[in-house]
Amino acid sequence: MQLLNTPTPYPAIIWTVVRFLAAEGKPTPKKTITMYLEPGEEARNSGPVHYTLSTLRDLGLAIAVEDDTWSLTGGLEKVAVDDDAEFQRIMRGAILGVNGDVPDSPEDIRRALAWILTRDPFRESFNWATIDQLHNGSAADGQLVLANGTRWPSLTAWGTALGLMAPAPHAADRYVPDCTRAVRQVLIDGLERGHSTDSMSVLQLLRRQLPVLTGGVLATSLGYAVDVPKVAGAALSFALMRGEHEGWLLLGQDSDASIVINLHDPERTSARICSSITLLESDDA
Repeated sequence: MQLLNTPTPYPAIIWTVVRFLAAEGKPTPKKTITMYLEPGEEARNSGPVHYTLSTLRDLGLAIAVEDDTWSLTGGLEKVAVDDDAEFQRIMRGAILGVNGDVPDSPEDIRRALAWILTRDPFRESFNWATIDQLHNGSAADGQLVLANGTRWPSLTAWGTALGLMAPAPHAADRYVPDCTRAVRQVLIDGLERGHSTDSMSVLQLLRRQLPVLTGGVLATSLGYAVDVPKVAGAALSFALMRGEHEGWLLLGQDSDASIVINLHDPERTSARICSSITLLESDDA
């Protein structure tokens, strides 16, 4: 499956179809979905509804029976029509294969996300020109990061929707590998509010749930392993330190701790040591 290729719809379109099916609350004929969302196109086997349903099926998130009646599955069947954060979680889990293989794995976006999450959001931002001119040959497997410029808008749309990229705050039309939103959601789901957890356990949790992070299983399979497991990497360091700055994380530094992780901090000449992590706020991101 090539998630970054046309005609695969952008996440906002997929969310529209999911919300419609969630509102229906029952198996719904494709013609009915198309009648409401693409009036006049009910007989077409193309268009946004058709390709959305195909994408959801390939990700294991929708099923159809012989009469072309569709239902959500894979967790989406429980999503409320206004719960975009849960939609984000489920789509991210399916795309990254967190809960096991999906019917048709989207290898293109996994490769691209694994690469961009090796970059430094403290110092770097990207548009297609910078990727094409400076970085497109730097993928660890020797292939191009992105085959062509038409895939960059899809990557930014999906990367943002999955909480693994964000628009650059300082430059129009640029994006940074800011995975803060995804990290916050994983920590909300995996940590007890107000309870201090050793930092290595948190790092392992994040690499399990976000396997395109450097050192995660997908990133490692693509050549982005870490020589020292306790090194968090620039993108994850940025997310954790942003959480501290915004007040929903506490990063502890116990000089007597036997197990620590190293955070990348551009304002220091050496790594920042973190021994524990505490979730201070559990409001959804």
